[in-house]
Amino acid sequence: MNRFTLSIVLLGICGVLSAADLPLVDPPPGKVLLVAQPHHDDHTTDYGLAGVILRFIADGYKAYYVRGTNDEKDGRLGFPRNDMMNLKETYDALRILGMEDHVINLNWRNNFETSYALNDQREQLIFLVRKYKPDAVAGHNAWEHYQKNPGHRNLSWNYEEAYWLAGYRNVHPEHFEMGVGPHETYHYFGKARLDWGRGHRPNVILEMTEEQVKVKEKAIHAHQHVYANPGGARSTRTRLALQGLYLPELEDVDDDTTAGNMMIEWNMNWISRRWGKEANVKYGEDYYYMGEFYHLPGLKEFLDENVEAK
Repeated sequence: MNRFTLSIVLLGICGVLSAADLPLVDPPPGKVLLVAQPHHDDHTTDYGLAGVILRFIADGYKAYYVRGTNDEKDGRLGFPRNDMMNLKETYDALRILGMEDHVINLNWRNNFETSYALNDQREQLIFLVRKYKPDAVAGHNAWEHYQKNPGHRNLSWNYEEAYWLAGYRNVHPEHFEMGVGPHETYHYFGKARLDWGRGHRPNVILEMTEEQVKVKEKAIHAHQHVYANPGGARSTRTRLALQGLYLPELEDVDDDTTAGNMMIEWNMNWISRRWGKEANVKYGEDYYYMGEFYHLPGLKEFLDENVEAK
């Protein structure tokens, strides 16, 4: 029994865990990870999924990224150029993470996924689960309460439903005419911005190496269209100067874009260390995990009480 299985079974992650109880787990055995998120940068932000992607790839997985929207509103260049720039930077960041060109773009209009479109988006995700047959899936946590970003809300709910419904023969049987069949996936890793609301608390930590943290920092720099923030660096310096303070690390940095990128790196490193601390390791990422027995609490309780390591 590997560390993943033992931690999940013995610690009973269907229950409520305090931060001090978060188990450290490894990726489950498998070959394919399917990551679905709404935006071009969701896999690389400080609350993104770059860590799980890097860990799974290091364990031999092939990872695919489903980008739900066209991100036309993310940027200052107008809809067409925003769309083109963000698409390019999506590929740039994913290559840095080792995902090659494994990107599936659904191209829904950013923030315009209305009620009539949600079932269509969910069907697309069901089809992709059936096509790529992932052993594990990852995305935003659908139970992240008070999520003000409509893309995060809509796609996370659709994805959580899709990975479950993809295993049922009576759900979209027309897919079978296109050469795909039902597929069941038992491992779901959900990510949440807990500073935006409560919802489910994380219940597992995936450890990251220092090299993986640096790759994660490099990947977010691929999104210069939206993350290059010279104004933020200038504002920080000004506010500090008004208090008679300064950052020694920025004293010899004249370029505000470079300074802004350095501040992003510090934030990325901080969040990786913050979650690593919850499992007594240097770096980590937090997730809400749902496994094979998540919906069978009786069976899960029996396993919690009776399973033994060989």
